[in-house]
Amino acid sequence: MSNTSRILLIDDVPMFRELGQIFLSRSGPVDLADSGSAAFQSADERPPTVVIADMHLPDIEGAELCRRFKTHPGWGCPRVVLLARPHAPEDHAEAVRAGADDVLFKPLERDSLISAVRRLVDFDTPRGLPRARITERVEITTRGRQIEGTLRNVSRGGVFVDAALQMNPAEEVSLSFSLDGNGSVVAPTARVVWAEHGENGVDHVGLRFLEIDAQTVERIDHYVSDHFPRTTSLPA
Repeated sequence: MSNTSRILLIDDVPMFRELGQIFLSRSGPVDLADSGSAAFQSADERPPTVVIADMHLPDIEGAELCRRFKTHPGWGCPRVVLLARPHAPEDHAEAVRAGADDVLFKPLERDSLISAVRRLVDFDTPRGLPRARITERVEITTRGRQIEGTLRNVSRGGVFVDAALQMNPAEEVSLSFSLDGNGSVVAPTARVVWAEHGENGVDHVGLRFLEIDAQTVERIDHYVSDHFPRTTSLPA
């Protein structure tokens, strides 16, 4: 990580700020704020490289805070990690739509927080999330239609699929699939990140999860950890 990297941690719970500062101190200087207004004042004085913020602050929602950091001309478009409630898939969706570079669920583990920051700022471009190859059927619902496709790989952030449906970037769809073909169904919503036209009318599509809860993300993380070989990609 560059010596100039600076972290801004925003949360209205003092204990979380204190623990977060301890966790992240080796990753770079850490500034703390307990509200959106305090965060903006801090950014004016010391523009951050990465912002970590709770989705629900006393004076601003995390999605709006993310948009402001991404568009303010004087703050250098920092990377933004938003912290969602574990049983609120709508938090995850709002964070992605707002442009967050990563979304983590509370309560946070030290390693997850450090890994997210390093993935975003240790390299010239953010590294993709760890992915596992998979070949499972997926049902895709969009535009009032339901079609079948094939999962090709998966990360906690999203999936790559092959499907006989031309999808457009930013299009939102519903997914339904099983990680092992026999287990319980995973049913997030997702946004198209990119799409490539393939042969025989089958498109290759990268999707980033929108509405998804912490338990489902944990299941996917375990699947990725347990299955090899892995690949790493940028889109999701």
